[in-house]
Amino acid sequence: MDVYKLLGSRAAKRRDELGLTQAEVARQIGLSRASLANLETGRQKILLHHVYKLAAALKVDSVLDLIPKTFAFETAPVNFVRSDVNDRQKAVIEDFVRRAGKRKS
Repeated sequence: MDVYKLLGSRAAKRRDELGLTQAEVARQIGLSRASLANLETGRQKILLHHVYKLAAALKVDSVLDLIPKTFAFETAPVNFVRSDVNDRQKAVIEDFVRRAGKRKS
């Protein structure tokens, strides 16, 4: 199971725990209900800024809470070829990946 399916299923479970509808969460993160449904099943990839909005809408402490601790993050350097990511953003993303890879099970 890839990271998108893992994130989607955990987001759906958390949304259900909070008693929220797909429409309510979709509205909070700026997506259609159909897009959120596709995200929850792993059929649609999610942009990073939407992951943060999703985490806020689902009232989790960290975006990492939407991914199982057993998921193995890539530890190789992040590839930014042909990217509009600036040096500051690159440092933040690399730090995120480094921290995510060090999470305890």
